[in-house]
Amino acid sequence: MSLRAALALSPLLWACGPAEPSRDTAAANTAEPAPQAAGIRPTRNVLDETLKALGVSRREGVLSARELRENRGLMPGEALVAEPDPATATDGTAAAGTTAADATAEELEGKAREAALDPEMVELRDGLVGMVLGDARYLETALQDVAASSTELTAALTAGLRDTARSAEELKVLAQFARSAPSLTSSGALADLTLSHDDPGVRAFAAWALIPAAPLAGSGAVIPVLLRRLKYEKDTQALIWAARALAAHGNLAGLATLSAIARDVSFEGAAIANQQLYEVVRIEVAREEVSAEDADALMREWSVGAKGRTALAPDDLRGLVWQLISDLSGEHFQLRGVDDARYILSRLGPWAAGELGLALEDEDDYVRLHVTQVLERMGPRGSGSTASLVLALHDRSDAVAGAAAEALASVAPAACLPPLLQRLGEAPPHEVRVAIIRAAGRATAPPSALLLETFRAPKAPTDLRLAAATGLLRAELPDAEQAEVLVWLADAMTRRFGDPAGAEALLGEWVASLEGERGAASRAAWVALGPQQAIIHTAEQAATRRGGRADLVRAQLQATDPD
Repeated sequence: MSLRAALALSPLLWACGPAEPSRDTAAANTAEPAPQAAGIRPTRNVLDETLKALGVSRREGVLSARELRENRGLMPGEALVAEPDPATATDGTAAAGTTAADATAEELEGKAREAALDPEMVELRDGLVGMVLGDARYLETALQDVAASSTELTAALTAGLRDTARSAEELKVLAQFARSAPSLTSSGALADLTLSHDDPGVRAFAAWALIPAAPLAGSGAVIPVLLRRLKYEKDTQALIWAARALAAHGNLAGLATLSAIARDVSFEGAAIANQQLYEVVRIEVAREEVSAEDADALMREWSVGAKGRTALAPDDLRGLVWQLISDLSGEHFQLRGVDDARYILSRLGPWAAGELGLALEDEDDYVRLHVTQVLERMGPRGSGSTASLVLALHDRSDAVAGAAAEALASVAPAACLPPLLQRLGEAPPHEVRVAIIRAAGRATAPPSALLLETFRAPKAPTDLRLAAATGLLRAELPDAEQAEVLVWLADAMTRRFGDPAGAEALLGEWVASLEGERGAASRAAWVALGPQQAIIHTAEQAATRRGGRADLVRAQLQATDPD
């Protein structure tokens, strides 16, 4: 079925995604929907039903002051690796932000894990670690011994990686051992190290060691952790290997990061980033000789959803995704948690679009609003949610319906106009109308006549005219009509009321698109008239600065006027 045909049928749909038993519980199939106003899309408790079906629960807890201060990217309920705090520790086990009792409990838990292990495997593990630390030339021999005893040694390796009392050098050796004998249990321990260990070298080694575990069933559970590292990691080497491990697990969200590091030779590790970028490209295109064009093409294919797994994810990964969705709910509202969840969810592969589309039916307004914003960030990679977004145009919340319109234009720019125009013809509330007009302007072929009519409408509110102007600047308008829009934006940018910042942002995009020497000069002048860092302007100063930019636009228009 074509996408256009699917959109035509979408009003008949109740839910998006495969209608398999694991996605719809018996309770969901039999429960009576809550009363809704005519035309409003029904909702139900999708979130809790799905979490229950997957056997996982919502996260609980709050972020500590230390987590916020250290910018670790930890989510509620996740533990920090202990680090010495002279004020509370006598034996080096207590961590800043934790109590001595917490550290003692962690130490006892670690000792309990060790006591449950095979003593011979513990002795073998520690003996091999000591041998390598004593003389690095024995590493290859040690790796062979680890591989030969991998099945029996896995539990001891995992326990060693989770031992917070171990030195960074010991953990790096253990990471190399785990890489030579990959397992799901050791992958979980390695992922935890990439998440929270204080030493960037340990984080880099742990991410690097995750690469061979990618073919193991269930290994995708490390993807959300690695995506969080893309957001928070400051160490170049650790960032490189987090991106590379993501690619090994079928998520190419880190390729742009590798490319950026590789291009800037001032970065330590630029050569390594370049090498790993092209290693990923060679694997993905299945040939040895590749070029920069191949790398760019691969990144484009990922962004539009042509690369990456499209099939339903295993339940363990789906469970983690739905926990992230639960972090968006009104019952678990934290700005930090919401921001992290949106970052991670928006960088998942095309398969996640079905999960997010299902979440658009949840009764929690916050879940639906944030999910539409996630899908907008995904762009065409989220096209699997198109039918659900069409239904969400009739959401009971005007904010959600408007956000769904803009998300629809982002995930399906070539097919969004029919449902958008249909909804516009139903006389939606003003907030939704503005969002639809703005979304229509982002379609592959913006409806110029409609946008111009909206823009010129007598007594049209400023926000509606700005929404129409967004698309008109992208459309192929005659010079006179484009100048009409630009002059109005220049005037709007200098008014005390309305949305001068919104008009300035649109004009900034137009100035950035100018070509030739005059365009370059205009861009330089525009930047010079911009707000300065670490300077807070008064209202009068901001108005003066915007006035200068408005004059610059008018001068540019006069210079290009053929008359």
